[in-house]
Amino acid sequence: MEKEMMGNFKKYVFIMPFVGLFVSLLLFVYFFGIVGVEGSIWVAALYCALPFLGYTIFYLPLCIYFKVSKKRPIHRNEKHT
Repeated sequence: MEKEMMGNFKKYVFIMPFVGLFVSLLLFVYFFGIVGVEGSIWVAALYCALPFLGYTIFYLPLCIYFKVSKKRPIHRNEKHT
C-alpha cells in the first residue's frame, strides 16, 4: 500500500508544473484577451504567472528529494554491527 501511495504522490508531483502552466495560460487569455489590463502590465503578467511559478517552486525540491532517495536504498530491520 505504501508503494502505491508513493507512486501516486510522485505522479501528482510530476504534473504540478504542467497544471500551473495551464492555469497561467488561462489567466493570460482571460486578463489580456477578454477583460483587458487596467494598470501595470507587468503586475498583471506576474499575477498570471504565479500558478506556474508557485507549482514549479514546490516541484523542484520534491523532485530532488525523489532522485536522492531513489539512489539511496533504505534497509529496514537491519542490525548495525
